[in-house]
Amino acid sequence: MGRIGTTLIAATIAGALLASCGGDDGTAATTTVSTVAPAYDVIRPATLAPGDEIPAPTGDVVLTLTGAITNTNVGDTLVLDMDLLESLQLVEYTTPDDQAEGTDSTFRGVLLSDLVALSGATDATNLHTVALNDYAVDIPAADLEHAVMVATSVNGERMTVERYGPTRIVYPYATDDLEPAIYDPRWIWQLATIDIS
Repeated sequence: MGRIGTTLIAATIAGALLASCGGDDGTAATTTVSTVAPAYDVIRPATLAPGDEIPAPTGDVVLTLTGAITNTNVGDTLVLDMDLLESLQLVEYTTPDDQAEGTDSTFRGVLLSDLVALSGATDATNLHTVALNDYAVDIPAADLEHAVMVATSVNGERMTVERYGPTRIVYPYATDDLEPAIYDPRWIWQLATIDIS
């Protein structure tokens, strides 16, 4: 049984036990128990947080953020190499990837919502993403309620340009009810820039 199934069973049992206990005054105790498991596992906590001064990159640039951002490190842009990008909380989840890998794949990277928060874009409504090959797609800021990932590796290996990298947007299809006809085009690979408005 998977982690999510085990979590759901444990939460259901805990909820039933709590509901059966009465309060001191003879009334039934009421407790809300969440049965929703997180869509990701935390691999490493963040060492870079919103509001921190972000150094200039020392390695190859893998991602550039522009637009309505307030936390910049090169002029009016936020420029990240792999080390800076992965200074955010590093997460991992397995999800179907019919577009590129053709099977369930385990992706590791950072949450897009954490990246937007790091940039200081507090009132974002849209993320205009552009790939190395100039493919462009808009990601509504409302998508950040899902565990959308800026992936940096798949199945334990870094994603090269030839393998859809070095960064790629991934949606948690395994845990969230997302319509592929709407969300598949937003799985942009070879991601190069994000312009936030």
